[in-house]
Amino acid sequence: MIRVALRIALLSFIALQLPVAGAQDDAHEAERQAELERQQIFRAGFQEIVADLNKSSLERFAHAVDQEDMLERIFGLRLIDPKVKKGFREDFDDNLVGLLKSAFADTEGNVRAAWLGFGSRGDRGKAIVRYDLPDFQFNYHEYELRLDGKGRVVIVDWVDFMDGEKFSDGVGVALISINPGKQAVRKLLDFQGPTEQQTFKMTELLKASRDGQVDRYFDILKDVDEELRSQRVTVLTTVHLTKATRNRRKLRSALIDVDKYFPEEPLYSLMLLDYYFPSRRFDEAMDALLRLQSRLGAQDSAMSARLSAAALVLGKNEDAVAYAEQAIQFEPGLELGWWSALRSQTAVEQYDKAIEALDMLEKQFGYTLSPQAFEKDTAMASLLRSEEYEAWYLAHE
Repeated sequence: MIRVALRIALLSFIALQLPVAGAQDDAHEAERQAELERQQIFRAGFQEIVADLNKSSLERFAHAVDQEDMLERIFGLRLIDPKVKKGFREDFDDNLVGLLKSAFADTEGNVRAAWLGFGSRGDRGKAIVRYDLPDFQFNYHEYELRLDGKGRVVIVDWVDFMDGEKFSDGVGVALISINPGKQAVRKLLDFQGPTEQQTFKMTELLKASRDGQVDRYFDILKDVDEELRSQRVTVLTTVHLTKATRNRRKLRSALIDVDKYFPEEPLYSLMLLDYYFPSRRFDEAMDALLRLQSRLGAQDSAMSARLSAAALVLGKNEDAVAYAEQAIQFEPGLELGWWSALRSQTAVEQYDKAIEALDMLEKQFGYTLSPQAFEKDTAMASLLRSEEYEAWYLAHE
């Protein structure tokens, strides 16, 4: 009897729980569907922004920036001169497009954006975008996004990997530089209790950078102590000044400091390639690319193509082929991927596949790849001597 009573009680308990469990399942399903809908809205809204950028228009991008929120991010806890702050706030709406144009200056007015990755949860999202620059160079932005109450995508802020910092941080430091007060300069430094001399030197560096005075800046920098010279604000200010003034020789000096003080920082990996490759420091270039790839967390044809080039100069020919194949698989329309395929397949003497790359480069990208096109390129000599190339070239005459 006890067992029968226990079974009856247990069945009654289960029966009572079924409606509750069913209600919970319904709630979970409703939330899952709501999350999927938000993700679709996020993707569609951001796709419109990227499509507008590819028309070389910044209108949707500028409209998506939450101006008040961005102003608060720029100002933050920075001790910006009150008059500078007031003027910047008053003119922000009118000057926003100009600020964005400067942020995209490396594209030289021809924005080509490739959306690499996206993730969202609730009303928050993140997107990775590659920007194709002249001469087979690339930049990456990591966007912090949110959905507003009307389901519109808002750009909160973004990391620019060519600059090695967030947009808001770069503008904030620039505003301090207009009229750098002592306390404002001290707050820029990562160590406690800077001396009067250190504060003065940093102030003068900011002023020289503000005025584009490269020679004066480096005259000051050479007398700066190691503690101050190794500061992020110092290192980045030096890089940005030399890039803005297109001083290649001084830029190399600036990047030497980046490599010295922040060799493992993924935010600086992209800028360091301009030092590693010309200096033939290919191991470091490969490591920097891999750190950046890990930081971005997205598959990218351009990254694979550059990894192929680095592997090739390191004599890792099979790795170079594998990276090149990734590049053309991810994005068949990216020219650099086909150049990587051509060179890596030639290095491993897979001439039939090298010919496929030649064909693509001619048909899709408009090259004429006769023997004269490679007469100064010793790496291609074996391909030019091959039966496969001879047959291909004769068929094209």
